[in-house]
Amino acid sequence: MTASSIARGRAESRIPAIIAVLVVVSLVILLPSRYQLSAEWFRYVALTVIIGSMTAVSLFPKSVLLHRVERIIVLVVVAIVGAQNVAAVGRLLGDMITHKHGYSSITLLESAAVVWTINVLVFALLYWQLDRGGPEARASDVRGTPDFHFAEAHDEGTGWEPRFTDYLFLAFAASTAFAAPDYTRPVTQRAKLIIMLQAVISLVTLFLIASPAIASLS
Repeated sequence: MTASSIARGRAESRIPAIIAVLVVVSLVILLPSRYQLSAEWFRYVALTVIIGSMTAVSLFPKSVLLHRVERIIVLVVVAIVGAQNVAAVGRLLGDMITHKHGYSSITLLESAAVVWTINVLVFALLYWQLDRGGPEARASDVRGTPDFHFAEAHDEGTGWEPRFTDYLFLAFAASTAFAAPDYTRPVTQRAKLIIMLQAVISLVTLFLIASPAIASLS
């Protein structure tokens, strides 16, 4: 069963997600050119399309169609940016091993921090759009299979629904503890695999790139 419209007041605010997108683009721009693996025009086109779709949802929150267009756009752009970020991690790691990068240890450390932060935000956007069918399904009470178990969702009578900040916390925890917290645990196979992927990227960034860069400062 699918919903034809979303009840007034049920649509989630897009402001936190828009801020996350703006931060991602800003961080990509801060990276040294060697680690910016997308054309300049792509960054601004992606930014315009994503924020445009989120703004449209904010202006017309009852429109199921706009929610679904937003979902497709976010998932496609997040997949592209995520793949580019993984490639940047690979290039950073290669540069740390070969010492042919020509950058200072401070620059490499800053780049590792930027890549790690992008990783958190990109996965937060991914979780937000995947879990339970995305914001549109959660707002219209036509939920898909939950990818994550939130303890708050089982408190009777609260009507609690996860928001973007909940997925941001999940992504942050996965990148720092290298696992989802018990009260926000993955329950589907794809969620477990995605959490594993995020944790691996974070491990490589922190221990194989950032740690040697810090050690070389002394």
